[in-house]
Amino acid sequence: MNLWNPEQIAAAQRASVETSLAITNKAFASFQKVVDLNLTTIRSGISENKAVLINALSGKSPQEWGSLPRGAAEPFAPRSQAYYNQLFAIFSNAQLEFITVANGQFAEQQRKLQNLIDDAAQHAPAAAESAIIALNSAITAAGTWYETTRKAAQQAIHVAESNAEAISAAVLKTAKRAA
Repeated sequence: MNLWNPEQIAAAQRASVETSLAITNKAFASFQKVVDLNLTTIRSGISENKAVLINALSGKSPQEWGSLPRGAAEPFAPRSQAYYNQLFAIFSNAQLEFITVANGQFAEQQRKLQNLIDDAAQHAPAAAESAIIALNSAITAAGTWYETTRKAAQQAIHVAESNAEAISAAVLKTAKRAA
């Protein structure tokens, strides 16, 4: 019985490369979304503030150049809050995609390891039964630990999202009061 034949090694390497490429593609897609968000924000900021800047710079004295019309900075808080909400959504989605890939990879590796142990158990002498049981128990414990950690990470993400929403609401409320 040969547990490490060349076909299995090549398949494992292919799976590893495919997983790495999937994660890289997801990272680049998220980066592209951030770049698009930044470009859109800059374009809208320029177009919205064009008239304000022209009026501020058309003054006859240095004091008039730097003075902004009353209320010109008022929409800054909601716009910046919307930007950060979109940015947070992009990062949350990217993190969710990475977790999905990691979960898939973990499940596949755990399945392969369990198949390897089952195959070894079929060919092992009777005296090795307790070692096989201990190994199965260790794999089950590792799977339980991983699942607990994954659930805790997801709960932390949900708490962070709700905190971000609460902060957004507080900032908008404060900005409206200040205006």
